[in-house]
Amino acid sequence: MPNTAREVLTELQKLGKESFRKTYQRHGVTDEVYGVSTADLKTLQKKLKKNNALANELWASGVYDARILATMIADPANAELNQLHHNPRLHR
Repeated sequence: MPNTAREVLTELQKLGKESFRKTYQRHGVTDEVYGVSTADLKTLQKKLKKNNALANELWASGVYDARILATMIADPANAELNQLHHNPRLHR
C-alpha cells in the first residue's frame, strides 16, 4: 500500500488508462491527468482512509486524479483543508 504522496502518484500513473484520460480532457480537464477510473480511486480511498497530510500533498501535486483522491481522503472538518474549497481555479 502506498504511504507517501510520491508512492500514491506512482500508483495512480500505473492505474491510468488512455481512454479515461482522453475522456477527462474532452470534458474540460486541463490539468495533468493520468486517466484513473472512479472505481480505482475508491479502492485507493479505502486503503488510505482519512489522511489530511497526504490529501494536502496530493492536492499540491496539481494532478487531476490526485486532486480527486485528495478530496476523497480529506477530513472535511479539518479547517486546514478549507483551502480546497476556496481555490479560485475551482470556481472558473
